[in-house]
Amino acid sequence: MMKALVKEHPEPGLSLLDIEEPQIQNADDVKFKVEFCAICVGETKVYDWNEWAANDPTLELPTVLGHEAVGVVSEVGSDVKVFKPGDRVTVDPLINCGHCYQCRSGHHNMCMDREIYGKRRGAFAEYAILPERSMCKIPDKLSLEEGAVLENFGIAVHAVEVESHDPGDLAVIIGCGPIGILAAQTLVAEGVNVVLTDLNEWRLKTAEKISGCAVINVKEENPRHIIEEMTHGKMADFVIEAGATQSALDQAFELIKDRGTIITIGTFDNPVSFNPFFKMTRREIKLVSTIGRTWETWRRMVQLVESDKIDLKPYITHILPMEEFAKGYDMVKSQNVMKVLLKP
Repeated sequence: MMKALVKEHPEPGLSLLDIEEPQIQNADDVKFKVEFCAICVGETKVYDWNEWAANDPTLELPTVLGHEAVGVVSEVGSDVKVFKPGDRVTVDPLINCGHCYQCRSGHHNMCMDREIYGKRRGAFAEYAILPERSMCKIPDKLSLEEGAVLENFGIAVHAVEVESHDPGDLAVIIGCGPIGILAAQTLVAEGVNVVLTDLNEWRLKTAEKISGCAVINVKEENPRHIIEEMTHGKMADFVIEAGATQSALDQAFELIKDRGTIITIGTFDNPVSFNPFFKMTRREIKLVSTIGRTWETWRRMVQLVESDKIDLKPYITHILPMEEFAKGYDMVKSQNVMKVLLKP
């Protein structure tokens, strides 16, 4: 038996239960002892059981939650080639089949038979099992705690890599959560000038401290006027919308240049509305969404870490025992933290 955080019923809260420890069943299975698992903003919606969670067709209850996990391999199936007991690993939460059109095209994050980890099984537990193809080794220079940030880092790098960038370009990141700041650091590594916007003063100060980029508090300053002045009227070359609100998307359209690209990665609670003709067609603006990461993304992530372009340590603001999960979820919902890690 082992301890695990389980979403049992379609109602607010989680249960800390004793459940059966998972066992190797398939030849490509990798079993690992979970050392840390971070709380995702999306999981707070499941915790509160809001409309977003209730309408998520990928969520099957009861389930163990948690997908931003890091651990140490304890056992492997007979066909596993890459991993052995003692290896430090993290997971790719978009579990792919490896055989469909999307997987064979290099876009395993869009697998046609994809399972999203943490929706039917998860890692808020003492042990977990995933197929070998969904595991990644942690770079030697990272601690296990820092490894728990790699999932967010992958989302950030993938959002950046879908468009090419030139040194001296200007990018705006709307939303100073961990993924937004990681995206800013990734762009800076490419020589791009970055401005971050938000409403939360604590997050703005944290973003400025970690990234070294300029920040704008949209409650106190008009970002359009500032970007217009910085670019002599051209506006931003590239905008990442990570705020997941109508006002954030409206701001993205205001700040992007004609023929520019907006990337949206936020988990919206509610539908948004805009007129595509006026917002996009007349200006030849591209609106692109991204999710997860590909194996090419993982390669870029490792190179950024190995070349000391990214420091993941400042993103870990709290580590709590799994028994204090309610406190951890309250912290994440307050938005005055970066990553809160639970330790089984």
